[in-house]
Amino acid sequence: MDENEKFQMKYQNITTDDVLEALRAWHGKESVTHWPFSQLRLGLQLVDEEDTYSSMAGGKQAARNRAILNRGLYVLKTQSPDSEELLRERFEHRRDVLAVANRLNISESSIYYRQRQAISQLTEILNRLEENASSDWRNRMYARLDLPTYSRLVGVDEICDVLMDTLLGGNDHFIVALDGLGGMGKTALADKVARSIIGQLGFEEIAWTTAKQTHLSSLGRLKIESGRPALTFPLLIEKLADQFEIPDLPNMTQLKRQQIVNNYLRERACLVVIDNLETVADYRSLLPELRANQNPSKFLLTSRLRLFDEPGVYSLSLKELSRESAFELLREEASRTGFSTLSDSTNEDLQKIYDAVGGHPLALKLVVGQLRFRSLSRVLDRYEVGGQKGSDKIFDYIYQEIWETLDDNSKMILLALSQASEIGFTFDHIMSISGLSEMHVDQSLENLILLSLVDLGGSLHERRYRLHRLTEVFLLTMFNS
Repeated sequence: MDENEKFQMKYQNITTDDVLEALRAWHGKESVTHWPFSQLRLGLQLVDEEDTYSSMAGGKQAARNRAILNRGLYVLKTQSPDSEELLRERFEHRRDVLAVANRLNISESSIYYRQRQAISQLTEILNRLEENASSDWRNRMYARLDLPTYSRLVGVDEICDVLMDTLLGGNDHFIVALDGLGGMGKTALADKVARSIIGQLGFEEIAWTTAKQTHLSSLGRLKIESGRPALTFPLLIEKLADQFEIPDLPNMTQLKRQQIVNNYLRERACLVVIDNLETVADYRSLLPELRANQNPSKFLLTSRLRLFDEPGVYSLSLKELSRESAFELLREEASRTGFSTLSDSTNEDLQKIYDAVGGHPLALKLVVGQLRFRSLSRVLDRYEVGGQKGSDKIFDYIYQEIWETLDDNSKMILLALSQASEIGFTFDHIMSISGLSEMHVDQSLENLILLSLVDLGGSLHERRYRLHRLTEVFLLTMFNS
């Protein structure tokens, strides 16, 4: 258990005051300002044990409190039957002090001491049950994630904090989209956020589904899974039903199973991560359905496509690593694989790598793998215009599919931006270089931004447009071939 988990566990400890408040409200005859057990994993566990297919009546907080108390009292009875009977008589059956004292054959003067003692015993039992339930819940949620492909993420602390605040905060951001070029580390960042949220017990359920897989070998080669169909909502429902452990019974229709999952999402606070939502067919099919099933559930999407134009979607873009973070990633990746020649290299050599591929995380990792077998100059030649391209497929992976969808105006604007410096070009400058009309530049730029091919900078009053370094190399190679 890390420090964050210890803090959360300490914060969630049940107190004797919590137990006393819950006991007094057992039958709803006394109102409470808050439900003391509202965040307990134990309540979720008891609901699941009772009936997965119910309308979540067991999930109503008053009913959940009673279920938690009943489980604790059941355990208390095995340890101290008199204490369990005292609490039930006083709070479940609402008997006065004298009646309980006579029933238990104890003096009226000692009844309050015995009651405090019984509540302390029950508190200890509930904390132990909650700790076990929380541990079981975390293990089940972690099992829904793939093993992490990273040991530590570099240069993403700020956007990670924003994602955590957005997903855990009391706001109306129910669909959150994390976008960026292929290989920017969107999946890794989403995984890190999901693991942090599991550690904080931030949602009632966590689910993860991946629409597309890409693997990076230790030799610096890219393996791409292609030819997949669009991720449709029925397919997503099937994946969620499996993760939510909703059985596919012989007499259960597909519609009934979908209704169960829909109820699950609407009545429980679930976080559903949909990774690699790459095609227009994907999000056009899914977004209306996600909106219908949001609140309290939230959805975290990762995609190369920016969803700025979609209502109700909170969009965050994953940018290139800074020079310092790129150096850190190169050295850490080299150190992780025992490549001391690179991890001990000078900043001058690392600068050459950064100049060639920029702060693109996947490209930086590919360079590390390729340097195992080739000299620095030969590796960097692959990323120079006119250089000999290797078999790493990175350009095909990042750009080829998108490139084939672009019209001539968009390609002309990209070519113009390949001459821009890091500060980028203004809109008027792009018009003068490309020779296109204002309408064509405006439409093409909007499309290129949504495809994550053009980055937007500058100020509110003067927008500037620029490309990633790797995009520049790809474009110049395409136009010079």
